[in-house]
Amino acid sequence: MNLQDAEVLCAFARFCDPAGKIWGLMDQTDNPDARALAIREASHCPGGRLVVSDQKTGKKLEPELPPSIGIVEDPALKCSGPLWVRGGIPVQSENGTAYEIRNRVTLCRCGASDNKPFCNGAHATIKFRDGLV
Repeated sequence: MNLQDAEVLCAFARFCDPAGKIWGLMDQTDNPDARALAIREASHCPGGRLVVSDQKTGKKLEPELPPSIGIVEDPALKCSGPLWVRGGIPVQSENGTAYEIRNRVTLCRCGASDNKPFCNGAHATIKFRDGLV
């Protein structure tokens, strides 16, 4: 398997790496358990930073997600996170710039990301609270 790591899309949600370092698993993907864990961890990356693909076919091993938008909350850090856009919903800027359509992406809600409209995890640093929870 190959791992695409678009670090600029990291939302610092920590859903993607609960069982260890996915980067270390990539050397072990001949092992079915390691392969399954790597796919699971990448698939749980809300921002789409991590995407695994089959090395032979190049096919992305992505979950099929219905189009939906949610809010990420981070109770461990006591802060509110990004909008979580799933299922290939197009994202367009106010001036009409269309961004790459992705299966998973997170959009900044706190205003502090230096990668707007995408979340870069700045909400955790500034302890953003939306007041909804």
